[in-house]
Amino acid sequence: MKKILSIVSIFLFFSASAQNNFLFPDSSDQIIINSIGGVASTSIPQKFMNKFIFPDYIDNDLKNSVSNKIKANNYFGGGFLLNANLLLAKENKNADKKNLIGFGFGTNREANLKFPKDLFDLTFYGNKPFANETLNLNKTSFESLSYSYLELSVGQSFINGNVTSSFWSDIGLLVGHNFSDINFAQASLFTEENGDYLEFNLSESSIAVSDTLSTSLAKGFGAKIDLFYSRQTENSKLLISAENMGGIFWQNSSSAQLDTTFNFEGIEIGDIFQLADSVWSELGSIDSLLNSEKKNEFRTVPVDITVYYRKNLELILFDVLVNHKLFANYTPYIRTGLNFNLPLFNPGATIAYGGYSGLRAGLNTDIKIIDALKIQIGTNNILGAIIPDSATSLDAYAGVRLKF
Repeated sequence: MKKILSIVSIFLFFSASAQNNFLFPDSSDQIIINSIGGVASTSIPQKFMNKFIFPDYIDNDLKNSVSNKIKANNYFGGGFLLNANLLLAKENKNADKKNLIGFGFGTNREANLKFPKDLFDLTFYGNKPFANETLNLNKTSFESLSYSYLELSVGQSFINGNVTSSFWSDIGLLVGHNFSDINFAQASLFTEENGDYLEFNLSESSIAVSDTLSTSLAKGFGAKIDLFYSRQTENSKLLISAENMGGIFWQNSSSAQLDTTFNFEGIEIGDIFQLADSVWSELGSIDSLLNSEKKNEFRTVPVDITVYYRKNLELILFDVLVNHKLFANYTPYIRTGLNFNLPLFNPGATIAYGGYSGLRAGLNTDIKIIDALKIQIGTNNILGAIIPDSATSLDAYAGVRLKF
């Protein structure tokens, strides 16, 4: 149980949204580098998250304020992404076609959590205030994943007047670093009125983690495929993509099906974390409580589905992005924005909703130092820095595109 609680608690360190420095084939060869990171939640405000990002004391007033805002079911999640892509467009024998080839690499660290209000209260108050009560931990789901990749891109562009349609795909090798997957379909925690015993009930639940003993960065290997379609005119761009369709074959992962009741008796329990410290030394490890097994297993990675559209209205650039993640605790995400089309830079603002958070507003700009170089910086939610008491996300992204 100590390990379960430890793994669940690390969700507070992750989250992000999508960036918009997209790769579009054109007549130029190009390199694109993107990075993004942040935190987000449907109900936990940025002021509370900052206590973990910049370690600080969480007083009772802040905990009480957040607990009162927590909903019955909540989302928290995201990650850190860094990638680089090279795309070359070569003339075909047919003047109306171009062959596309490219290379890319990157690293991705993400986590997502769906949790009930009682899990938040248990984590930050302990179980002592809930003596003689049953805490509902049903439908708690936590997933974390870290991997790197190398990929080869191949495709073709078709030119019809001022319209260019492109199809291409990435075929990638994945190197898995670690993963965690915890699902409590039905779970509850009961503390006896005088603190004499604790009862933890689980059913239809499971836990799986990558090899925790190995120090190797490569704990699994896998593959993925990305599919892309774009349509470009002089004044508009459309991109549709399905990325990360595949998975990783993990070596020596541990897993267990949880359909049991844990009883801890014969000790005065003042706090569930005190229980872990005083009792765990006698129990040894989670293997002594669970019928866990070590095995090599294949697990899918979250799939990103994205639709992006950008329209040039001369002085104004309008864009809209719709994104969803499959096999993750994630709600459909939509973002729309306006940028001023100025000679040297394109300042703008965005409004978004969904993903791991609610409504948010962001700022960004493209900086064009020379015609071939574009630098992009921005955030999908500036409100986290302005009104941290109520905003529930904060992120930042940066990217570079070089044509040659």
